[in-house]
Order: sequence, then structure tokens, then C-alpha cells
Amino acid sequence: MKFPKDPFLSFMPYVLRCCVGVFVFFLFGCVSNSKQAPTIQNGTLDLSDWSFSDNPTLTLQGETLFYWQQWPLDDQGTFTPSALKKADTIAWPAAVWSQNEYGPKGYGTFRFYIKQKDIETSKVLNIARTLGAVELWANGKKIATHGQISKDEDKEEVDGRPLRVDLPTDAALDVMLVVSNHKNRLGGGFPLRNAIQEKTHFVRKSTPKPLIEGFITFLIVFFGIYHILKYLSFSRYDYFLYFGLYCLIGASRQLFVGEGLVYYFFPDISFEVVQKMRYIGYYGGLAFIFLYHHTLFPGYYSSRFVYFLTSIPIVGTLYVLFTPAFYGTYSAPFFQVFGLVVILLGLYQIGSAAKDKKPYALVMLISMSVTCLMLVNDLLNAMLVIQTEYVINYGMLFYLGFQMFLNHKIQQQRERERELQLAQMSSDIEHMRDDISTKEEEITKLRSETFQQLKSKEKLVENLKKVASNDETVSIQSLITELRSELVEDSKLALIKNDIEALNHEFAERLKKQHPNLTKTDLEICSYLRMSLGRKEIARLRFTSLEAVKKSRSRLRKKLNLSQEVDLEEYLQSI
Repeated sequence: MKFPKDPFLSFMPYVLRCCVGVFVFFLFGCVSNSKQAPTIQNGTLDLSDWSFSDNPTLTLQGETLFYWQQWPLDDQGTFTPSALKKADTIAWPAAVWSQNEYGPKGYGTFRFYIKQKDIETSKVLNIARTLGAVELWANGKKIATHGQISKDEDKEEVDGRPLRVDLPTDAALDVMLVVSNHKNRLGGGFPLRNAIQEKTHFVRKSTPKPLIEGFITFLIVFFGIYHILKYLSFSRYDYFLYFGLYCLIGASRQLFVGEGLVYYFFPDISFEVVQKMRYIGYYGGLAFIFLYHHTLFPGYYSSRFVYFLTSIPIVGTLYVLFTPAFYGTYSAPFFQVFGLVVILLGLYQIGSAAKDKKPYALVMLISMSVTCLMLVNDLLNAMLVIQTEYVINYGMLFYLGFQMFLNHKIQQQRERERELQLAQMSSDIEHMRDDISTKEEEITKLRSETFQQLKSKEKLVENLKKVASNDETVSIQSLITELRSELVEDSKLALIKNDIEALNHEFAERLKKQHPNLTKTDLEICSYLRMSLGRKEIARLRFTSLEAVKKSRSRLRKKLNLSQEVDLEEYLQSI
């Protein structure tokens, strides 16, 4: 069954180019230009020639001092810088001690010196994410506590929020970041790109973030609820359910990542809960997005393969739920690769559907391409190759909104197909009913003719018996004469019926056009009535009884919707 080509397909190349252009803009437009920016050299960051008025953001790069298993604190927590003995170096912008091949669980101190001339400008040390608990000391004063540092795993408390601290305005700063970590496989430190920012610029940039992320999260929740309600209305379309669940799980992950939106609503939430929910949101999203694509374009993977692939995120979710946060982080690399596999399988599935000319499969390649670009962007951010803002947020929103539009179009397409199929089935049923009526008429006619033939044969047998018993009232000659008379009568009736059909052919066509529900038998009886034939004559012509003719007349009045005041013969003669 062919359907007209959707006009939306003609815009696909332009939409695809726009998507790529927008992504490239965010990919390169949001990357910090740090070619001439000062770097940390020999543990010192010299800001003497850097103007925060012209360049309000400075990414921390270079090598700081690092003291493994050393804190500038004694056992009573008193600041004692002489406790720092043996220094190593560690590279920024991503600075975690596992890159120096130290064990993930432990403690240490990150240290660097800042020289600055512009002491009137307020500055903020902006650390996007910390692994472990942190205390920040500057010139011997503790200026920030992030969680609760401890050499004892049970006493350590981690805060998952970004660390933002106003730096003192001294011309020389001795900055120490005291860290403990027992929760992450990468060790303690700062895994993302970090910066020093002019305070006014920082406030202007960071103030709308909760609002933007909250609005995006609200929209994703709305998309999810909308699709769940659509599924309740059209339960035959499972892809509404899977996409709705994907949106709700995606919203939960959106709540627990990024700027830590969850802390704005639940400030006392445990970091372990946040960490687990980040992984659960990711694993659950992988399962439902695969089921969504499979349900949308079924038949490209076997049921066993689908069950196997969806069971992997379920196992991952259970693993994260029932293991400590530290061991849960070991599943991240595997599921990053698994996420890429799911995306590639989706591309293959949709590409195959597009090759088979399935409706809207070609357009879906756009949204899948955006998903792939989002994943690449996420990986490049994790690898610190680029630093982009809101790309993952806007990309996710674009993907979900675009799929919401496509899901609606696909539903309309399938509803049209379903209506055509139902119409075709209804037409087939009508044809079958007509065939059944025709067969019933033929059976009735054969039954009537057979009845007449049986009566003639019975009469013939009775007469033959009389001949055999020498009954003088019946003779062989009289039997032959009677049979010849019946044959002549049958021939005359057949000729009369043929003549009547020929004379009333145009009448039958007009009558059928006005009353398409009439059967062949109905049309035949109407022709006899139009010629003012009586019941006996009609019964004789149709080899039936007077009672059957009476019932046929009553049935005809109902089919023709005639009231009792309208004469049946006059109505037929008026056509």
C-alpha cells in the first residue's frame, strides 16, 4: 500500500545542515581561548600581565605541587605547613592523583602560588566538580570547607556541588586544596576544567544556570508525561511508553548532574545517593532508548538479542544500587562504551529502516545524528579536549523535542494506514456478504427447482405403479404426453424469464443504483411485480410457494423503506 510522500522530508537536508551548524557553533564557540593565557609554572601562577576586565575567565593550566598522603594539618587539625615534606607535581586543568598512578583511596594536598597586581578586582575560584572532600586554605587561613575531609573512610563526607570560593585580594597567595577521597575510582582531585573568574562576570554567568537547567528539566518531564498519557490513549503504540520513560529517566539524570540542580531542592541529600542516581539515570536511559528504537522499527533484531541488550543496563542498575559508591564508579567506563554501542545499533536500525523506505525513518537520522554529536561532545568534555556550556542540555532538549514531533507524525501516519486497512477490511467484508447472499440465492433457487423436480418424479412413479397394476386410467402414452408437456412448459418458463430479464435490464440497473442493498433475487422479484404478475405466476416462475412470494414482498417493502400507504407495484413502475 503506497502513501503520498510527506513534504517534511524535503526539508531534511536543510534541517540537518542547521543541526550540524549549531553544534559546530557550540563546539568551538564555547571553547575557552587560552593560547596566550598564563599557566602554572613551577607551582606558580603569575597574573601580573593578565587583565580580568578584558578576559574575565582564566582556565587553570600547568603543573601544581602535589603532596601525596600529606596534609598541612596536625592530628588536632591545626594548620601546620611544615608537615608538607615531599612534593610531587600534578598537571591541570584536570588534576586527579590517579594520573600520577597513586591509589584511588587516600588523601593529599594540591598547592600553587598566585602573584597578582590587580588586587582591587574580586575573583572567584570556580571548581566545577570535586572528587572527594575538600578544604581550601589561602595564606594559612581556611576559607572554604567542601564536605568533611577524613583519613577514615567512614568519617569522610563528600559534597557533590561545585566548589566556588572568593579568593583573597592579597598580592601573593599560597593556595592549598586539602583533599581526601574514598568514593571514586579516579582518586581525589578535580576532574573537569577549572578556572579563576572575575566575580561580576561569574555571578552574571552562574545566576541563570539553575533557572535554565530547571526549565529544561521541567520540559523533559513534560515530554515524558505527555508520552505516557499518549500511550494510555493509544496503547497499541509501545514506543510512546518507552520514549516517555526515557524522558522521565533523562529528567532524573538532568536533575543530578551538571550544576547539581538537585541540591537546590534537597540541600541535605547524600552524595552517595546523587552518585548512584547519576549512574541509574544513564543506565535506565540506555535500556529505554534502545527499546524505543526497536519498537518504532521492529524486525531488525531478534527478540533474544533485544532481551539480552536490555538486560545489561538492568544488571548495571542493580550493581550500582547494591554496591558502595566507590565500586559503582568502576562500571562507568564499560557503560560509556555500551552507550556508544546502543547509539550505533540505533543508527544501523534506523538506517536499515530508511533503506527499506519506512515512513519517517530518514528524518529520524537527523535526531540520531544529534544524539551521536551529544555523545561525542560529552566524551570530549570528559577527556578535557573541549569545554562547552549547555551543549548537552540544549542538545538533549532538541533531540527530545524533535522526537516528540516525529512521534506525533508517525502516529498520524500509522493511524491513516490503520484507517485504510479497516476500510479495506470493511470493503472485503461487504464483498463477502454479497457473495454469501448470492450463494444463498443460488441455493434457494436450486432447492426450489429440486423440490419441483422431486414432485414431478413422485407423480411419475405413482403413474408408473398404476401402469404396472394395469390401472386403465393411466397409460404409457398419457405419461409420455405429460412429460412432453412439462418439458415444453419448462422451456416456455425459461424463455419468459429470459425475456423478462432482457426487458427489465435498464430498470434493474436504475433500481440497483437507488437501492444498492438489493440482492439478485430481490431485483428479479421486483421485475415480476413491475410487470403486474400475480403471486401464482411469480411462484411458478421461481419454482417456489405462494407463502415464499408473500414473505419476499414483505422483505422488499422493508429494504425499499416503503410505508404502508405506498403501493409496492406502483412505486416500482415509477422507477
